[in-house]
Amino acid sequence: MREIKNIDKLSILKEIPLFSGLKEEELKNIEKFFIYKEYKKGEYIFYEGDKEPGIYFVVDGIIKLIKETSDGKTVILRLATKGESFGWLVMKDSTPASTYSAQTLIDSKVLYISNQDFLKLLLMYPALAVRITCDSTKKTLEAYDRLKSLAVEKVEGRIATLILELVEKIGKKEGDKVVINAPITRQDIAEMAGTTVETAIRVISRWKKEGVLDTERGKIEIFDIDYLQDLVS
Repeated sequence: MREIKNIDKLSILKEIPLFSGLKEEELKNIEKFFIYKEYKKGEYIFYEGDKEPGIYFVVDGIIKLIKETSDGKTVILRLATKGESFGWLVMKDSTPASTYSAQTLIDSKVLYISNQDFLKLLLMYPALAVRITCDSTKKTLEAYDRLKSLAVEKVEGRIATLILELVEKIGKKEGDKVVINAPITRQDIAEMAGTTVETAIRVISRWKKEGVLDTERGKIEIFDIDYLQDLVS
């Protein structure tokens, strides 16, 4: 991890949806609370069980939010991408009983703010408190949808749902295909879809043979997005 001080944090804050409603003068007042950090691929930003990780905003890159189960398995709760936040707020000794670790999937850049300073901001700008509450509610509902998917959908549907989520977040249209430019491994897919690596390999290999997608060269190329959408409809 590298902390970089000579960075234009004001311009970065303008690009983060949570702060889009603030005036430039207000952004100038709050940029001092933030620290800009860079992490290499595979670095941990914080670990499950940390008492007060603070709040992070993704400037660039992809962050895996990871939960270890009681039987030693790893589950990826979600991927945080550009503009999204992760971490949690702690007031006094109210550390959540269930937390997670954050690890970079690729080289990533973030803005960090401590719990104490973020609570100050919410008191200074009540509109931020409303926005962060709405954002947290949205993430909670998405988590419920993921749990429902893990419980009732067949594995092909779960993997299709995951890939479509990645398309929505970081996919780019290139001619007749959609490309997800990220080195997402079949291990990652298995952990996010709640299945075994062997099953993920079998499903992805079959889709490659059928011309649905390709996963070579550190990216996912999707040639038949309708096929994936039919699996989850």
